[in-house]
Amino acid sequence: MFESELQQLEDRVQRLMAAYRQARLEQKRALQERDRLLALNAELRRRIEGIVERVRSLESEQES
Repeated sequence: MFESELQQLEDRVQRLMAAYRQARLEQKRALQERDRLLALNAELRRRIEGIVERVRSLESEQES
C-alpha cells in the first residue's frame, strides 16, 4: 500500500513538473510575441509620424 501511494505521489510530482515546464515555455513565447508586437508597433508609429510630417510639409508648401 505504501509503495502504491508513493508511486502515485511521484507520478503527480512528475505531472506537476511537466505542467510547470510547459507554463514556463508558454510564458517565454508570450513574452517574445509581446516584444515582437511592441517593436512592430514602434515601427508603425515611426512610419505614421513620417507620413503625418510629410503631409504637414506638403500642406505648408501649398499655403505658401
